[in-house]
Amino acid sequence: MKKLICACLHLQMTHRVQKWRKLKRNLEQLLRRSDSSDQDSASENPRPASVSGDGDRDSVSAPGTPDRDSVSAPGTPDRDSVSAPGTPDRIDFETDFDCTDSESESMIADPEVTSSFEEELRQWALEHKLTHRAINGLLPILRKQGHLLPLDCRTLLGTPQTSSTEPKCGGQYKYYGLEKGIRSCLRHLEGQDVHLSVNIDGIPLFKSSGVQCWPILGKCGKFDPFIIAIFSGTKKPSPPEEYLRDFLTEYAHLKQDGITFEGHTYSVTIDSLICDAPARAFLKCIKGHTSYESCERCITRGIRVDGRIVFTGDESTSRTDDGFSKGEYFKNHQQGRSPFITAGVPCVTSFVLDYMHMVCLGVVRRMLVYLTRGPKICRLSARQKETISEKLVALRGKMPSDFARQPRALHELDRWKATELRQFLLYTGPVVLKNVLSLELYQHFVSFTVAMSILLESDDRIRQRYLQYAQDLLKHFVRTSARLYGETFPVYNVHGLTHLHEDVRHFQCSLNEVSCFPFENYLQKIKKHVRSGKSPLEQVTRRLAELEHSGVNMSATKPRKFASIKTKDCCFLLKDQQFAFIRQQNADGSFECEILHQRHTSPFFSQPCSSGLLDIVCTANGQVRMRNAQLLERDLYRKVACLPREAGGFVLMPLRHSLEHYY
Repeated sequence: MKKLICACLHLQMTHRVQKWRKLKRNLEQLLRRSDSSDQDSASENPRPASVSGDGDRDSVSAPGTPDRDSVSAPGTPDRDSVSAPGTPDRIDFETDFDCTDSESESMIADPEVTSSFEEELRQWALEHKLTHRAINGLLPILRKQGHLLPLDCRTLLGTPQTSSTEPKCGGQYKYYGLEKGIRSCLRHLEGQDVHLSVNIDGIPLFKSSGVQCWPILGKCGKFDPFIIAIFSGTKKPSPPEEYLRDFLTEYAHLKQDGITFEGHTYSVTIDSLICDAPARAFLKCIKGHTSYESCERCITRGIRVDGRIVFTGDESTSRTDDGFSKGEYFKNHQQGRSPFITAGVPCVTSFVLDYMHMVCLGVVRRMLVYLTRGPKICRLSARQKETISEKLVALRGKMPSDFARQPRALHELDRWKATELRQFLLYTGPVVLKNVLSLELYQHFVSFTVAMSILLESDDRIRQRYLQYAQDLLKHFVRTSARLYGETFPVYNVHGLTHLHEDVRHFQCSLNEVSCFPFENYLQKIKKHVRSGKSPLEQVTRRLAELEHSGVNMSATKPRKFASIKTKDCCFLLKDQQFAFIRQQNADGSFECEILHQRHTSPFFSQPCSSGLLDIVCTANGQVRMRNAQLLERDLYRKVACLPREAGGFVLMPLRHSLEHYY
């Protein structure tokens, strides 16, 4: 509370000082002009001006004196504040200006200042997620200081008195609208086609109860997600047709008529539905990922090995959108008719195999579990695990600021997040596993790293050139995984790797563009809106209404490019495949850099391909030939992780993922 009071008092004093300085400038400007006008009039007519007995300032005039309104500049103080004749030409507001308590109160209560202070206080409270109890404790203190503020925080924040939720599907339901969310993006949208990505997933709200939240989120291109609808209950909404009815009904209307905005008509199409495997099974009305024919892309049947369904087949017949809509897979795959079939959404190609869940939380975690406590065929010794952990911990503080989390030891593997597993796959894994794993296991892991790096490549030209190679590497990875990790390893997620390239080819983009990462980040924002176990959906609705009322933009801004002279943030890849190391930042925003050409580096690994194919290289320990150059921020094409090598020098690994968030 002391910090809140200090912050508000500081804000109050800032407003007061700004007003005093503004008043000082305007008065001095007015006095100078008045003196100049008096001198001109005195030279023309030396007779003194008459002053009426009532002291009315408007009656003070001399022949030829311009009208007062024509002299005053914009922002000139009120006429009554101008000093009477005989006031000194200049007033030192730092020492001579004496403001009584009543004058101070009237100054603080000025409508313009109060309005500005109230607006800033509202935005500050929302951005820092202050509770209503904390704000209600602060408001009386500020009112005692002379601020005209509401008595209750609900008036300050614009909290709605009622929240219109309805019972539905076994819980509480609130529909916000699809068109409303799309309109918030149209002003900055390029073109007149709205390509919509939809995410539907459940998120537990509390650890001590089964209350969960099922939002329907939408996303247009690279804009941040928005809420279409939310369901809250102790279990998932049932039936799915009722849960999706409002959303699909409005989508059918927008798909047919479009959206008219500022004289333009925009078409609306659902391009992708990005969900995890259980949510996809729920929405498509198919069998879960533990069934024999659970693969959503091909007609292959798994076998049971030690209580697990594994997939050993390599080639099989692909499923089609037409076959799914006609119900050709009802016997062993489909369990009902999906509501998306009626809405005209393809139920095979439009449902993305999300790499966040399938690759990071699925395959990478499974590999590490098998290496640390799996079957003897692949399990590492205690010394090997300790060595890997020591190397990971040694990289703490060395990862660029673009990473939300620094590496952790293997004994904390069960608490690793998806971003940490991605970090291990793409960056730290090839470094810390080298010379620890057997050569065959290491090359098997690196082939996975290379394939995923290609599928996550943002450069369309490079990604399309090596897409077939990535497909072959993933098939090789899946085909040999049973021999290296055991027969129980190739489960649903591992088999799904053979279909990842299909999403890249179908959507013509990197897997980063069709992943759950931005939606999961937004789900954490929604979760933070719930502060108690009573009526969680109403709480979310009120918090969203407060943000909308205040105009606070809680959306992520344009990703910041972390650039500094620190080792972890100084290295960038240029468009000509050279590396730039920032040594100094100039006052004009440019950078003094040292440029390293790739011919003065060496590949970090040579199998299954040269790491130079992905611009992953290492530098020798010692003097490296570099030239000096001055670059602008736009010349820094891609951030590079500069990781120290055990043998000396550094490994340079360009980043292939978007900016991570702290939640």
